[in-house]
Amino acid sequence: MAENAQGKEFNLEDLLKMGKGIFEQVKKETSKNLNVLIAGKTGAGKSTLINAVFGSEVAPTGSGKPLTQNIEQYQVTNNFSIFDTKGLEMAAFDETVSQIRDLLKEQKTKPVDEQIHIAWLCIPEGNRRIEEGEKELHAIFKEFNLPVITIITKAMQDADEKGVKFSDIVKAELSINDDKYFQRVRALEVEDDEGEIKKILGLIKDNKGNDGLIEKTYALLPEGQNAAFARYQKYNNELRQNAAREHARELINRYSVLAGGVAATPIPLSDFALLLPTQIGMITHVSNAYGLDMSADTAKKLAIAFAGVAAAGLGIKLALGTMLKFIPIIGTVSGIALNVTVATTTTKLMGHAYLSYLDDNFDELENAISSINTDIFKEYWDKAGVLFPDDAEKIASK
Repeated sequence: MAENAQGKEFNLEDLLKMGKGIFEQVKKETSKNLNVLIAGKTGAGKSTLINAVFGSEVAPTGSGKPLTQNIEQYQVTNNFSIFDTKGLEMAAFDETVSQIRDLLKEQKTKPVDEQIHIAWLCIPEGNRRIEEGEKELHAIFKEFNLPVITIITKAMQDADEKGVKFSDIVKAELSINDDKYFQRVRALEVEDDEGEIKKILGLIKDNKGNDGLIEKTYALLPEGQNAAFARYQKYNNELRQNAAREHARELINRYSVLAGGVAATPIPLSDFALLLPTQIGMITHVSNAYGLDMSADTAKKLAIAFAGVAAAGLGIKLALGTMLKFIPIIGTVSGIALNVTVATTTTKLMGHAYLSYLDDNFDELENAISSINTDIFKEYWDKAGVLFPDDAEKIASK
């Protein structure tokens, strides 16, 4: 239990509830759903492709939620779903195509954020033929103005013994005139009969600068959904890190504005300690943007430690009574009244200090969080001050 400058008591549970509420508010404002439809007949390599792009076993056999007899939904996260179509073989062709058409028609009545945003049409190279169902599906996707990338899967040999390329046949049959809607892919490394290793092909930009499936998908998705795709895909680290960074910057700006609102609120609780719920929410949310499942307790400890470093720079002895006894740099509560400038810029600098730390340790984030300490906080707080000198000056002058 602790008191603010005006004597009103508040405790840890109150702060955590406030932080959770702030987190949910910002999450609702910034989260974008991503829905990908992947179509192709049995054996086309759809599950292998999904797992290659999104990592782990996202689409194991039989784990999807049946929407119809021939369409399943894989709920990868709360904001990311994959719709998998089945039964494109001739025996179930008419029924499957009808169900897909009905699904897309229903989707069009929903808000944009809930609609299917892109389709991948998978055609295995080994068959060297295009089924009528694949042709009709491609036409349906175009009819509903759904961006579609036709993917030749299990790519091993494009040209036959006569030099005729299967990729050219597919493009001609489906009237694909732009390569941004087409990609040959080998989602697994394989060994051929001569013992030669065939490496993964077509997922990311090649050494000639040609975009792969991930870059093409990113480019075709609407703004917001493309950032979500970049974060969810696991194969292109640079794209994922850039998307995480941009999303984190948006979050930091929103939380900084909210912190300013705390200081501007005419209630007897506007002291430095009451920024912590906002900062706990920010630390949690920025961590999520980088793929870290941050617990409220861990976020609380990080926010408190960062706040302690920030407060030391302001000449404030910051504490929340018994709640913070385990933080060595904290003393007792000092009732320091906030103003909007201090609240906003302190939170902004804290967010960018944490963002810089995550960026510098992007390849080992789990280890980075477990090894973070006060000296590291101080180093990155100073770094944020260099990156944002105007904000650092605003705080120093208060």
